[in-house]
Amino acid sequence: MIFQLLIAAQPLGAALAPPPAAAVPCVAPIISVAGDPEAGPAGAGPLSGTTADQEDEVQRATAWPEVSNKAEVKQSISRVRKARTEEMAVKGAQQLKEFGPAAAPLLFKSLKSEKDAEARTRLEAALDSITTSEHTRLLAEVLEESADAPRRYAARRIAELGDPGLRERSEAHLASLTARAGDKRARKPVEPLDLDLAAVLCLSAGSPEGLDRVIDLAAPEPWKSWSPAIERASAHAKDAGAEIGAELSERLSKATSPADRVVLLRLLTYSASPDQIAPVVPLLDVEQNHVKVAAINALRMIIDGEAPLKRMSSFDAIEHAKRWKARL
Repeated sequence: MIFQLLIAAQPLGAALAPPPAAAVPCVAPIISVAGDPEAGPAGAGPLSGTTADQEDEVQRATAWPEVSNKAEVKQSISRVRKARTEEMAVKGAQQLKEFGPAAAPLLFKSLKSEKDAEARTRLEAALDSITTSEHTRLLAEVLEESADAPRRYAARRIAELGDPGLRERSEAHLASLTARAGDKRARKPVEPLDLDLAAVLCLSAGSPEGLDRVIDLAAPEPWKSWSPAIERASAHAKDAGAEIGAELSERLSKATSPADRVVLLRLLTYSASPDQIAPVVPLLDVEQNHVKVAAINALRMIIDGEAPLKRMSSFDAIEHAKRWKARL
């Protein structure tokens, strides 16, 4: 890797380079000139696969803006791809940011053909800098791509930005991949990463269709890599409605093993509302400290909106639990 410049990186504001199947789709971008810019007004309109009655405060674009100078955009993309020097790549990324979302179609075309993993990472970081919540419906069209890089990028970026109006589209994407994964005659196998991304995409739209797979990703080993993506998708799920929180709350009420309880608590931490904590409260009294800590952290976020504590001794956990029981 030639260099690494991280400017305003977000938990999910990372480019997707094709990793091994078990790897997370989010790695720190080499170049990021904007982490996750706010969406601005644009032409709005429904896209096939959206939920018609879903209220949406974001005006969703129906077309990418026209590019003013295609040759200059291509030249900027070339600088980002080749990146012979740090200055060269940074200049290209800054120029693409100035062109804005109009550069997206050419970036996707370049991403589709790019063979070098580091170059793909830089291209995706550039896409991160010019796409916002305004562009989720346009990104959804890229889910139809046969090429892995643009399709995976679109799934990751939509889940990162959140769009409850794409619930049906997300479910269809997961269903299509699942069907292909079960087809032994398929010309191109579906990798686990594609299914994982599709499951997180569904979660972000408030759909429980991929929840079993998301729960698997919340297990200790995959959680190390997937936690930023799943936490943000869970927050979007909460914004989309009560369904995910209710489903996880119900599962937690029936869970008996410490491992299952911790996994479900991790997801509830960001997706549940205060009226869904009934199965969390009894876990303040369990003997297993890691379960108690997970319950405390879930309550911190759900009730007070405070980030989970990364470290907590057994003594501290007992004291925190006492205070929470006195409050609830």
